[in-house]
This record gives sequence, structure tokens and C-alpha cells, in this order.
Amino acid sequence: MVHGPVDAEQAFEYDVQLTCRPDDSLRELYPDMRVRSTAAQTALRRRVDGPEALSELLVDIGAVGLTLTDVHRVAGSGVYEVRVVGELGGPLLRYLRCAHYTVQEQTLVRLTLVAGELHRFLQACADCGAGLERVRRVGAPALVGSG
Repeated sequence: MVHGPVDAEQAFEYDVQLTCRPDDSLRELYPDMRVRSTAAQTALRRRVDGPEALSELLVDIGAVGLTLTDVHRVAGSGVYEVRVVGELGGPLLRYLRCAHYTVQEQTLVRLTLVAGELHRFLQACADCGAGLERVRRVGAPALVGSG
């Protein structure tokens, strides 16, 4: 959350998850964006009652050699979602005792935008058919054009 007014010259770094690669027109509009693709993943969800239970879940995942890509608490609950690389089969899912769903291959874009430009970027993504999955601000504000 930004406290106080946002200076029009402040820039923020964003991670934007898209459902497909951006087309050439979007890449021309935002030539400084960095684009990479992710492999399919499995999202595992389990109720976690305290740090020990979360640690146990992470140890279980590591014990079977899975590559962890994300861990976060589902808002307003004691459930954690852990994402791992690949689509897991039934026996492994039963061993891990987690609810689950498959996350298809996605495209991650990282770019720096001046205040107010994020809306235009997201609209351009929608206009070219690159569906939005998630937007997250990852960088602290910086002044643009100074120096």
C-alpha cells in the first residue's frame, strides 16, 4: 500500500502473470519488459496449524524431490498453497495429502512503469488477448529521469 500521494514521476516494478506470450505489438509498446515462460505446475493446498505443520509439508515435498516455485497463505484461512514444477500423478498426490489443481504454462512479465501507466499496460494486455492471471508490485518507488 502506498501512503500519501504518489508523485507522477515515481516508477514501480511489477510482475505480471499472463496466460500467453505477449504479441509483437505489446512488445513494441513496452520494449523494456522482460518476458519468460513457466512450465506447468501443480498447486498443492493443505490446512496448516502452525509453523511445525508448514515445515512438515515442505519436508514432505523436498523428500520426494519436487521443485518448489511458490509458497503462500490463502487469504483469510489457515490453508497454505505450495506450487511445484510439473503435473503430479495420483500416487504422489495421495502421499502428500493435499487438495490440488494444475496450473498450466504461463508467461511472466517484469517491467517498470511510472504511476498511472499500469492501467494502460493491463488494458493493452487485454486488447491483444494476453489474459491476466496476477499482478504484483515487486519494486520500491524510484524517481524517473533524475541523474
